[in-house]
Amino acid sequence: MTPDENLRALAALEAGFRRDEAALAALSQRAPDEAALPVLLAAYGVRTLDAMVLIASGTTDPAELDTLLQQNVTARMCATLGRTLTSWAAEAPDAASGDIARAVIDAILSFTQNGDESCVLPLLAGLRAQALEAP
Repeated sequence: MTPDENLRALAALEAGFRRDEAALAALSQRAPDEAALPVLLAAYGVRTLDAMVLIASGTTDPAELDTLLQQNVTARMCATLGRTLTSWAAEAPDAASGDIARAVIDAILSFTQNGDESCVLPLLAGLRAQALEAP
């Protein structure tokens, strides 16, 4: 994903969390070569889940993901969720973006220590800062 796609996805996650339909509608506007917002959110979710599975297993090497998928039920469940998000997003209208965003946030929260909504905005801010630092 490009830096702009990351930032658009993060803005949509925040808008979805806040149930800000006006912001989601604005973020749904796109050029013909840009991904629809549901597809972008699903792609961001899959990429983030893969990274979190790796980190939770003690590695950051993407080559380890296939091994984890064979050996780890959490990794397999995350992969299943990723396929579900991708399939849902492929057919979803832009109006489903908020629901997809909240599903991605719920999945991310499952990897946090307390897993409650109080950490969503700080988490998104941290992810946004990380996206802005990326080359």
